[in-house]
Amino acid sequence: MEDNKIIEKVLQGEKDFYGVLMKKYFKEIFKYVYNITSSYDSSEDITQEIFIKIYSELGKYNENKASFRTWLYRIAGNYTINYVKSKAYRNNQQTSLYDDEINNSNEDIVSDVIKDEKITEINNIAATLLSSKHYQIFSLHYFSNLNVKEISETTNIPEKTIYKALKTSIEKIKKEVDFNE
Repeated sequence: MEDNKIIEKVLQGEKDFYGVLMKKYFKEIFKYVYNITSSYDSSEDITQEIFIKIYSELGKYNENKASFRTWLYRIAGNYTINYVKSKAYRNNQQTSLYDDEINNSNEDIVSDVIKDEKITEINNIAATLLSSKHYQIFSLHYFSNLNVKEISETTNIPEKTIYKALKTSIEKIKKEVDFNE
């Protein structure tokens, strides 16, 4: 069923259909949030809060302005960036590092962590080197797999500017990361 049909049913009072939207997008949004926060626990909380916010603002969604996915990413990006800037996040970050180590002690997860180590390194370098605007564009493209048009719709930034930002970002990151390891 298309997103707009599901939204229509939710707005008509069939609240159970909201679960369909959550099921469809939860993992995708969680991954996007995790790539920004690098904290499993914070990402879980933020993603849940994003879906609560989406639910409460579903009546404001306008399918003529953007696709639901684009609207969802716009809200998720803004919410996550605001959270990262907040004092609560900075205070929670230190504790969360220890929690993540404990949670990731399973053998199944260890191999994934090793594979994702380079991605995490690139993400951390990108977050440090790039402006918040360039980092958002970089993250949406490389970690959330949005194309340039979708990023443009999500951020209200012209496509040419996004191409330039991606090119500049890649050049900066290439100078810092050893891809031969």
